[in-house]
Amino acid sequence: MRRLPLPLPLPLPLALLLCAAPAWAHDAWIELQGPPHAVVFGHDGQGEPYDVSKVRQVRAWNAAGQALAVRTRAGAQGVQVEAEGGPAALWAVEFDNGFWVRQDGKSRNVPRTAVQGPVESSSRALKFGKTVLAWGEQVAKPVGQRLEIVPLATRAPAAGQALPVQVLFEGRPLPGAKVVVEGDRPHDGPAATTDAQGRATVTLRRGVQLVTVGHSVPYPGPEAERDNLAANLRLSTP
Repeated sequence: MRRLPLPLPLPLPLALLLCAAPAWAHDAWIELQGPPHAVVFGHDGQGEPYDVSKVRQVRAWNAAGQALAVRTRAGAQGVQVEAEGGPAALWAVEFDNGFWVRQDGKSRNVPRTAVQGPVESSSRALKFGKTVLAWGEQVAKPVGQRLEIVPLATRAPAAGQALPVQVLFEGRPLPGAKVVVEGDRPHDGPAATTDAQGRATVTLRRGVQLVTVGHSVPYPGPEAERDNLAANLRLSTP
């Protein structure tokens, strides 16, 4: 799986290193508007500055399911991407937000091994986003993200309609996961719980939607206690 070459990381302001919102609560996605399309990292529907080196992989497919080459450009406002060889129907992004330690009520973007004394929590935060620009067969196929939301539909849903989805973790159905639809007011949608096959049904509203899910597993090293994964599906309904 090809990793995208990206420029050297931008310096992070101290405010981000001591961010009050936990890294678990953030998502990363590719915006619908474009080309070029912005890679956004944010919380509660608001984008934030980020180190561009955290964008680890961006992929795109056309309506026929063919992989497209991706051109990237990084700057002070983050990363912008554009598909080559035709319009993209589906985008996927992998964002590694690094290790986080919470100590004395403050979060720092460092591994547990860099901190002395007791800590409240330590984790690595990984984000996986998919953006649907054109519905079709490709949209309903997994793309191989570690945590992934797969729409079980090939036609564009309308506001008020139910959208069946399947949540996969490492390619296998994930039961008991909470799937939430966010709209104009983040985190205000009802949660649907996936069944034994990782399937759930969510009801969409009008406008831009962000369907989200989270999952946490033990981290296999001393740098953190947990791997906190967040996945989302970005789409728009008429």
